Amino acid sequence: MPAIRTGAGASIAPVSGLRRSSRQSFITGDSSDLTSFSDGDLDHHMGHPARHLSSQAASVSIHTQNMGRPGGSKAPAAKSKCLADPITIKGITFQPTVVFDTFWHFVTERKAIDDRRRAGMPQPWSDDPIFQKYAFCNTFRVLDKLSQYIIREVIEKGPQDPQEVLFRVTLFNTFTKIETWELLVSELGPLTWARYKREAYRKVLTRAKQAGTTLYTGAFQKPAPKFEFKDAHVNHLCLLEVLMESDLPGRFLNAKYLAQVYELLLSFPSMGEFATYQLMLSLSYTELLNFSNMDFVISGPGASSGLGKMFGLQKIKTAKETVPGIEEEIIRWLAENQGSQFERLNLKFSGLGPDCLPMDLADVEHALCEVDKYSRKAHPQFKGKRTEIRVLFNPSPGVYPPTPVLPKAWNHPSRRVLRIWPGDRPTKESRYIVSRVKAHRNGANGKEYKVSWFGYTDQDDTWEPEETLLQDAPGAIKEYLASR
Repeated sequence: MPAIRTGAGASIAPVSGLRRSSRQSFITGDSSDLTSFSDGDLDHHMGHPARHLSSQAASVSIHTQNMGRPGGSKAPAAKSKCLADPITIKGITFQPTVVFDTFWHFVTERKAIDDRRRAGMPQPWSDDPIFQKYAFCNTFRVLDKLSQYIIREVIEKGPQDPQEVLFRVTLFNTFTKIETWELLVSELGPLTWARYKREAYRKVLTRAKQAGTTLYTGAFQKPAPKFEFKDAHVNHLCLLEVLMESDLPGRFLNAKYLAQVYELLLSFPSMGEFATYQLMLSLSYTELLNFSNMDFVISGPGASSGLGKMFGLQKIKTAKETVPGIEEEIIRWLAENQGSQFERLNLKFSGLGPDCLPMDLADVEHALCEVDKYSRKAHPQFKGKRTEIRVLFNPSPGVYPPTPVLPKAWNHPSRRVLRIWPGDRPTKESRYIVSRVKAHRNGANGKEYKVSWFGYTDQDDTWEPEETLLQDAPGAIKEYLASR
């Protein structure tokens, strides 16, 4: 059995200096939302400099160029009467619909709403009736409640050793729910990999589930890997352990492109494309991933639907068949040309932080999803899978923080270097995980162990060289020898 088995072949070369064996040990012993949207309605989420903070790493000041109410306009969608000119990307010409201009009005007004709230202005923060009634994520992903929480409570609190930061972020991302994280903290104290015991976590989560608590976000699907347990949360703890035992900090450090990091994470069991991208974005708030925010993006389902409304569903469908990865290319075009679009529409976009940073790739992808939702009311003639917006706007009680926190890691000099992956869109490669070692023998080239793999029958057992298993699954060998 090869180390990595794929159906269509790998589209990305191995990361330089990294061990590419896909078989990882697994030991089964003891060992906006600042606008107060609920998780249930998240459908995901100019020349552009790499995102870098000037002097303030941990906080930003509020810029108020766009503090005033949008004069005379009840909805961003109503401002544009003429369609924008066609745009050509990768040899394909797209004719924008009215939703294209709505996108630029939306991101401007949504950011202005955030500015007005932080400045302490009273409600309503917009004259747009759609914004007044329904909840939408922030223009900048980092300003949403969940991202702010991850930075403040998950990344910055606790040991800053790379392995411990990886553990906290990955654990939080496993459930992507603040209440679940706080439950674990309240029951188990500081959450560290050094003190991690699966059974302790299992008891807390199982008890909460039996009491009717929802453990997972409703923002997007989080299918559990198929290990040997009935409950999804226990299987997810198993996946967490596999990730933690895979030397991810070292592999991240040696990766030349962010696309390689994405491909690596995607290869683990049950890691879908969008869930992988969301984990990677959360890790990008740490120094584990010091890449430019303009290096790489994956278009999620909501963003894909938004692009269909902006350029025509059939046009996007045909373009995807002609040019794989065209959605990501469109997102890059939107990010790189945002300055000229704001100027064309005479919009004053306040940007992010003291340097008024523009939207990066993740922000544009994030905003496309929100514009898809907004268009259900503003442009109902453009059909999608959903027609309603389920979450009403209900501001959080208490004081709205006047200054959001931005990741300290954004000041790292490596983030100023643009490293765009030159190959095709990454594809998923299967990663095999050791269930247990059953036997050993002396082979022609030394000692070998008979390995059982998770998700496979006894007929799929293989004999693997001791040298390979000592590198990739030392715990499995240790457990086998201890049982004899």
